[in-house]
Amino acid sequence: MIDLHLHILPGVDDGARNMDDTLGMADLAARSGVTTLVATPHSNQMGRFENFCSPALTAAFDELENTIKKEKIPLTILRGMEIYASEDMDRKIRDGRLTGLNKSRYYLVEVPFGAPPAWIENRLQDMQAQGITPLIAHVERYYCVQDDPMLVFNWLYAGCRIQVNKGSFFGRFGSAAHRTARILMEHDLITCVASDAHRPDVRTPWMRDIRDYLTDHAGEHYAHTVLTRNPEKIINDQPVLLHGRPIARKKKHFWQ
Repeated sequence: MIDLHLHILPGVDDGARNMDDTLGMADLAARSGVTTLVATPHSNQMGRFENFCSPALTAAFDELENTIKKEKIPLTILRGMEIYASEDMDRKIRDGRLTGLNKSRYYLVEVPFGAPPAWIENRLQDMQAQGITPLIAHVERYYCVQDDPMLVFNWLYAGCRIQVNKGSFFGRFGSAAHRTARILMEHDLITCVASDAHRPDVRTPWMRDIRDYLTDHAGEHYAHTVLTRNPEKIINDQPVLLHGRPIARKKKHFWQ
């Protein structure tokens, strides 16, 4: 499996507090079946977690990679960031301060949870105007998507791709996120599922449970697609085939 979203870089955001946390997370990920992960520190959160591309951030990534190798944990570590959407984000991208996953066209972008759809769509279009494919982080947690999951279908068919957190399927982020994740799964509107892990003991990078869950509820092929095949295309900067079906807003779903 390939985990495209987790906060394993020590001491830079609200994820791993130190290298002990980092090593605990790496060990869990590897033992659960993850072979590759992308370290995605929060970035562009002004006054909190800015983490723009810089020599200091590069040095932190270097230390992470070297320590994982030294400890002989069987993981490939790639570089990325979780970019907090802002109205000046496109300028920062042009200036080289923000980057994609493994230097690909896919940029992991988080929007304010209460942002209205029109504002979100403007930010996505800002990115696409620069040849970027937005990978929308934990889309099931945004209030407008919980109110109207059909937004995700529209964003997919406008050229974006969709990431959902594994914890949402287990109720980690509340009933609305859980319900929305299930709807998106039922309609094949998820490009990839990731851990969004923060610690070795809370919101962990253990991925075997979500592989089993997705296999049980949607089939082995589906689990492989969202946990391995699509993430592999993303880190290799390859096109991810369009997927998904529209949602009938008044339809009763299989868990009701």
